[in-house]
Amino acid sequence: MQIVINGSFWGEPNVGSGQYLHGLVRWLPQIAPQQRYILLVPARSPHGPPPPAGVSLVRLRTPFDRAGANLAKLTFEQLTAPVAARHLTHRHGPAVLLTPYFAPPLVTSLPVVTTVGDIIPLLLPEYRGRRHVRAYMALVRQAVRRSAHVLTFSTRSRNDILKHLRLPAERVTSILLAAGDQYTPGDRAAAQAEVARRYGLEEPFVYYVGGLDARKNLGTLLRAFALLRSRGVRATLAIAGRALGRDPRLFPDLDALIADLNLGAGVRRIDVPPEDGPLLYRACTVFAFPSRYEGFGLPPLEAMACGAPVIVSDASSLPEVVGPAALRVAPDDVVGWAATLGRLLADPRLRAELTAHGLAQAARFSYRHVAAQTLAILERVAQ
Repeated sequence: MQIVINGSFWGEPNVGSGQYLHGLVRWLPQIAPQQRYILLVPARSPHGPPPPAGVSLVRLRTPFDRAGANLAKLTFEQLTAPVAARHLTHRHGPAVLLTPYFAPPLVTSLPVVTTVGDIIPLLLPEYRGRRHVRAYMALVRQAVRRSAHVLTFSTRSRNDILKHLRLPAERVTSILLAAGDQYTPGDRAAAQAEVARRYGLEEPFVYYVGGLDARKNLGTLLRAFALLRSRGVRATLAIAGRALGRDPRLFPDLDALIADLNLGAGVRRIDVPPEDGPLLYRACTVFAFPSRYEGFGLPPLEAMACGAPVIVSDASSLPEVVGPAALRVAPDDVVGWAATLGRLLADPRLRAELTAHGLAQAARFSYRHVAAQTLAILERVAQ
């Protein structure tokens, strides 16, 4: 069997789609080395690391590489990649094209398996974008309906896909993700000392890392933290991440809210490079993730894998990720978030219990398992 993979995110291993792609490409040839693997990468994309043994990387140009990123991306997805896939697999037996993000080709001669992590632009009005974005989503939505099979990351996302894309249940499979291998427990005291030296963060501190867009619900976390500090609790809230746009509907002004709540030095906005991710997770007193909607939600899993006590919103896919190993609060319950944060900050025994449960929960997830389940679908579709 031949497995051709759209490698658009190969050069971006630190974004969610890139982590997923790298996890699959690492493990698929280890599980099934007898198969032929071809990774198609846009010529204009950043250069990633060499692929593992058994995987051929092919860089492809489009006629529009110099015309603009959006047009080049669309051409690669809809024309260049599917044509190259057919050409490269011609006369070599059964083949399948894996598109590991929400952008399969509308027309192709190979059966397609598409991974749809979430359908946020179809569910949340503020994420629908301008006319060209809506036109693109209409195209890929139709293309997904033509895919031989669709993969997603949680039961919640699967249910949303079944409802809004109107696909038969037997053509949609949920495969829970995993944290990267770098997310492991370590020496907590050493991590705290290093974070204090490099970031000026002393214990106790609550940590958030992720997007700063509206669905991440940082307003609730900030209001809860302000309530907590008004009750005399002394801790710092560290927020890592950057706004990726200026639309106030999509990216609320967090600095203005921090000022309005008079939080001052109680909140720190920090930039954390990917290599420091495990360090901050190991050092924080509590990791908080108040998101209203996630297709999966990797940060809480990464935090648990590093030994952080975790609080998440009791919403969307997050209960599937954390199971019984984290505290859960309704996403808009400011008083509940303040009470739960205060309880966890004040109770080292509870934090230790959550750390132990979190490590056990995180150990249930692995990319080997993700790749094995994915391979079973690919083989079925190719045959």
